[in-house]
Amino acid sequence: MTKTEKPVILSFVGHSNSGKTGLITRIIPKIKARGVCVGVVKHACSPIAIDQQGKDSHRHFESGADPVMICTENHMALFSKRTSDMALGQIVQRFYKGSDLVLTEGFKQEHYPKIEVYRPENGASPLCMEDRSIIAIVTDHYQEWTVPRFCKDNLDELVDFIYGKVRVA
Repeated sequence: MTKTEKPVILSFVGHSNSGKTGLITRIIPKIKARGVCVGVVKHACSPIAIDQQGKDSHRHFESGADPVMICTENHMALFSKRTSDMALGQIVQRFYKGSDLVLTEGFKQEHYPKIEVYRPENGASPLCMEDRSIIAIVTDHYQEWTVPRFCKDNLDELVDFIYGKVRVA
């Protein structure tokens, strides 16, 4: 596989409470240890309230400034409006130019390579049976899979797969 344009987008998908966030937070340090700059975009199904009405940053945003950034000594938060037609690729190109790899959580409808996190006890069918953009599954459930399977506790093998598959280096 040839080297892809940066940043590379890799989505982690799965049904609710399948362990996506936990898995992502456990593999990020391992990917970073290989010298890869990693960013994350989390999809939320419901509206989020980060800023507080009446605060200066909220007033700037409500007056029409876009984006608005709040900076403290140790952190930054950027607020920007998202239109319904703004695709994941546009978000990544706008805000993650310094990243080599952007991991996303959710974004099932987008057509980027995906890794499914699956727990059969959730009662739902695995997504990889229908979604051809799923390139691997992370589960401790044994069955015949149409994509490579990784155990939830074998992170090094999963990171090797990610590193080789998406060619982030």
